[in-house]
Amino acid sequence: MAGHQFSLDADPRAIPRFLDWVAEACAAEGLPAGPVFKMTLALEEAVTNAINYAFTGTPPPHRLIVRLAAEPARLVAEVIDNGAPFDPLGQAPPDLARPLAERAPGGLGIHLIRGVMDRVEYRREDGLNRLLLEKRLEPAQGR
Repeated sequence: MAGHQFSLDADPRAIPRFLDWVAEACAAEGLPAGPVFKMTLALEEAVTNAINYAFTGTPPPHRLIVRLAAEPARLVAEVIDNGAPFDPLGQAPPDLARPLAERAPGGLGIHLIRGVMDRVEYRREDGLNRLLLEKRLEPAQGR
């Protein structure tokens, strides 16, 4: 599969069209449903977080780009935005043992992403946030 790229508006109304694009790109390549579902879930969370938080206090233009590529053994996506610097992997994991009412808000999205992806990396480069998501395509997924 050649690399694909999708540009989104920083608007939650763009998410359904984006998710359709992910599904179409993966289906056209005949990728397995399990890894595609997990990648779609992780991408929806990452893009939603970028739309809702990355651009607060930053002047336009706001750019949000997703790159998606499949190799023989893995599906890789990169979520890129020009919002405020934020490393989601540097945040403390949520304390899932505490009752919901006692927990600080936030942190569950990246926890979910980490749980369904085989590799998650963040870097800030050239004024851009770059979140890399990777899911293995081997038959034995393990996650």
